[in-house]
Amino acid sequence: MTESKNVRTVMNVRFGAFEVDLEGRRLLKRGMPITLREQSFQVLAALMEQPGEIVTREELRRRLWSSDTFVDFEVALNSAVSRLRDALGDSADSPSFIETIPKRGYRFVVPIAKRPAVAVMPFVDRTVEARDEYFSDGLTDELIRVLSRIDGLRVTARSVVFRFKGQPLDAKQAGRELGVEAVLEGSVWRSGERIRITVNLVGVKDGFNLWAQRFDGNLGDLFSIQDGVCAAVAEALHVRLAVQVREKRPSDMRAYVQYLKGTHLLKKRRPDDVRRAFEYFLEAIRLDPSFAEPYYGAAMFYNVSAAYGALPPASALREAEALLSKGLALDENSPSIHSTLGMLRVFQWRWAEAEQEYKRAIDLEPANAFPHMACPILYSFLGRHKEALLHAGKAVELEPLDLMTNFRLLQANYYSRRYDEAVRTGRIAIELTPDSPYTCFYLALSLAALGLKDEAWSMANTAKKLNDGLQLGEGYFGYVAGVLGHTVEARSVVGKLEARREKGYSPALPIAWTYLGLSETTAALEWLETALAEHDPFLGSAMVFPGYDSIREQARFKRLAHQLKLSS
Repeated sequence: MTESKNVRTVMNVRFGAFEVDLEGRRLLKRGMPITLREQSFQVLAALMEQPGEIVTREELRRRLWSSDTFVDFEVALNSAVSRLRDALGDSADSPSFIETIPKRGYRFVVPIAKRPAVAVMPFVDRTVEARDEYFSDGLTDELIRVLSRIDGLRVTARSVVFRFKGQPLDAKQAGRELGVEAVLEGSVWRSGERIRITVNLVGVKDGFNLWAQRFDGNLGDLFSIQDGVCAAVAEALHVRLAVQVREKRPSDMRAYVQYLKGTHLLKKRRPDDVRRAFEYFLEAIRLDPSFAEPYYGAAMFYNVSAAYGALPPASALREAEALLSKGLALDENSPSIHSTLGMLRVFQWRWAEAEQEYKRAIDLEPANAFPHMACPILYSFLGRHKEALLHAGKAVELEPLDLMTNFRLLQANYYSRRYDEAVRTGRIAIELTPDSPYTCFYLALSLAALGLKDEAWSMANTAKKLNDGLQLGEGYFGYVAGVLGHTVEARSVVGKLEARREKGYSPALPIAWTYLGLSETTAALEWLETALAEHDPFLGSAMVFPGYDSIREQARFKRLAHQLKLSS
């Protein structure tokens, strides 16, 4: 095995949400580069070399400017420090990172964690007969997940590395761009039960292989190959594999293949893909009823369908409950099952139990973005906005380019009525995933709250086109239309949604929202009471959705909030 001297000597430095790539001279926040001038970067590097100690202004002068450089040192240094604080979001009066020591210099006041960093690039599918993209992506996902559980190792987020999928890869260049010391790249070939997996671990500093191996075997060897790769990466990067809870793996690899197909589709998060994923999860359960993970995937279909109004909540949530009970009985240490059960408990208005499930999921796998992404809606509904924003921010830190993590941060800001910040984060989210209807809807809601009517209306119409008729989205559109004075469009929504109820189930809550937008409070309250009787999952937003402000003091609304076990 090649000696990895470079990995020992080249380290990224991390503090809070920030990382500093000393070799690449870059500052990153949640994996994304922040523009910083050279002199400001030099100040940061000097302070981090002596954390907790005073770095004098004279030391900084010698470091930043040679003796033959003529510059107004005091002004230039103050400017460099000021720009650095701006980049960090820090304050001289109340410093979180850089403390001013009057007449002497500065001190870096936060602990610094130095950890080797690795990026697992999307494995290339070499299968000729059929595209097995789900298989190569699934292998990549599993390696990222397992490596992320290693103490002392930083692993680049999935949403970040998958930007490189399908592109010619220069591991050295990609590693420098991502601010890591090593890049794990590989390929997968599969024919029936036979698999071939080729893996290279490349040192970013010099581009040399730190470790490389080809694995030939049967599909049943996949998990031992994954374990071998993770152990080799840990050894090459000089980090110790911690003793972990033994994971329960499928006894039938055909079930695992179906599970991979389901998770591949579930990550796309489009309604049609979620429905197709459900079929794969059911097939995985049929092939191996003792394999726990597909139960969470199948339950997600029912959770999502109930939330978006595609299925009646009573029956859908009952099916989700049954699936998750079976999955939890098979594996009580599955973060995915606990997270999905937390989501179910929110939709059932069982708030304390929901929090228990989310906490359990985070305890099991702290670096997993899923529970951090899922739980903010619970804390928002309960009016615990600081916790909602904390977990939403953590989710974005773990998966900075993911659709749902960025949406959840926008939503948490909106519910906490931080509309300026909601618009800022919403614009970022749409830049990353412009085809997300609910991101567009919440940005429209936030813009409307700020009085930016034209932009709000334009965004609401964009969202409506992307929404493809889903009832929950129609309700958001109807509410925005009513608030902005587009009465004809709002009444059209009401007419269509009421007509749907004559043909079968269609949720009452979107109708209530539209009447609220139209300021027709009596009709809105009637439909809210219908939504309560039908146990609509999103009634949990009663105390935080600004649309309810006009009826919040009415006795009928207070009775509704009491039945939801929500306090004002």
